[in-house]
Amino acid sequence: MHVRILVVVAFLTSFAIAVMADDKDSLEIGGAKPTNPLIELHPAGIQKVADAYYAAVERHVFNGAIPSKYAQLAAISASVAIKCEYCIPAHTSLAKTAGATDEEIKTAIAIAADVSLNSSMLYGAQFDMVKFMEMFPQ
Repeated sequence: MHVRILVVVAFLTSFAIAVMADDKDSLEIGGAKPTNPLIELHPAGIQKVADAYYAAVERHVFNGAIPSKYAQLAAISASVAIKCEYCIPAHTSLAKTAGATDEEIKTAIAIAADVSLNSSMLYGAQFDMVKFMEMFPQ
């Protein structure tokens, strides 16, 4: 568990440093209170880095190469897969704001359910990984 926390902190730190080097506005956080109230959940020593990280994710991931609606639908699938009771309503609301329909949201949920089902079946049956990979040539 401690290793996971260290990995997350290291990732946040390295990502934020890269973002700050590329995005000069992120350096101007100064004494201002973070715009995301969830930042206060992080330890005080990394709140500026976490704030820069989340701002960069919003700018470059959720509004990046994949249009926002589809990014939010992917986030719904991921949220369902990890069973996050916080993420599901948040990303559902954001997806609707980005123009997603109820049918698209249901489909994103069904995709998560299907991936989970197949993963459980393969894992539980101890399906041979080499044989599996041969089914999907690169």
